[in-house]
Amino acid sequence: MPSALRLFRDDNNGYKSFEMPGAKPHYNPDRPGQVEHIALDLSLDLEAKTCEGTCKMRINPVRDRIDSLTLDAVNQQIESVKVGSAKQAFDYDGEQLQIRLKKPTVAGQSFTLTIAYRLDQPERGLYFIGPDKHYPDKPVQVWTQGEDEDSRFWFPCFDYPGMLSTSEIRVRVPAQYQVVSNGELVDTSEDGDHKIYHWHQQQVHPTYLMALAVGEFDVIQDQWQDI
Repeated sequence: MPSALRLFRDDNNGYKSFEMPGAKPHYNPDRPGQVEHIALDLSLDLEAKTCEGTCKMRINPVRDRIDSLTLDAVNQQIESVKVGSAKQAFDYDGEQLQIRLKKPTVAGQSFTLTIAYRLDQPERGLYFIGPDKHYPDKPVQVWTQGEDEDSRFWFPCFDYPGMLSTSEIRVRVPAQYQVVSNGELVDTSEDGDHKIYHWHQQQVHPTYLMALAVGEFDVIQDQWQDI
């Protein structure tokens, strides 16, 4: 028998398991419900490298009487948590947001969770790019990189690949910049010397695929058939 094949054999089932010696099992987090939709409404200050706004999640609970939720949220300033218009109590340790629901869930009855928060010079997830002493003419940009569990650095979420939802992002930026995000650009509007872009993604996807790119881009438009 070739040595390579012998390496993967054992005395039990004919094949050696893939885990390393001493490896511990890793399980998906408990799922309180299905996130149906995520809506971010954000304002970016590219000079100060800050972001503030809200994250709304529509959640369909999997069972009755869930009275707490645990979300991933790293190094964020959590300002408030609401279900509908009712404020909810919460605890935050810099990595996870523990929410105590005033009204326990009813299976199959969706509710909307709204979290107001702020980021100051985030270390991961949302990147503010600009000139420095080594690259003085570097373009000013903002972009995200969420794969595989870095979305928690730029918005509160259930940050694991198995949670799929639709999404939308409204972003307010200085008027000279363009914003690209997931799905279809459904609206743009002026707000003084700023501009608001509204993108909507109708196909479900994991949180790590929520994307945002801001910069002074050259816009090229083309058409193929009805696209």
